[in-house]
Amino acid sequence: MKFEFILSNTKKQKEMLNSNDRPHWTQKAKITARLRHLGAIEGRKGKTTTYTKQRPCGLVVTVFSPTKRRMDPPNFYPTVKALVDGLTDAGVWTDDNHEVIKYMTFQYGGLSGIKGKYRLEMEIEEIGKT
Repeated sequence: MKFEFILSNTKKQKEMLNSNDRPHWTQKAKITARLRHLGAIEGRKGKTTTYTKQRPCGLVVTVFSPTKRRMDPPNFYPTVKALVDGLTDAGVWTDDNHEVIKYMTFQYGGLSGIKGKYRLEMEIEEIGKT
């Protein structure tokens, strides 16, 4: 199962949270709430199965950037965490703990092809029953 999110990171519309940023807590809370809501909407659209402790999964996050600037994909963990919480709200998995999501990896996917926007792909891989 794969989810795709197109997010802006401009002064006018900031949707990406970076571990190295230090926004005011109210600004960060608003962005986090929007991302969580977006994750829930997308999760309800594509939901076909529910991952549980008995049916665990892994998550591969691919980050596509709008420019050729060097970047560190794991720094976008705060963005991904809010989206994962939204997917939890949508019932994609029962919880986002280590017993359900066994691993989360980040990788660079190249250019997004969309001016001024990041593209995040979140692919859920079923691990098999334990």
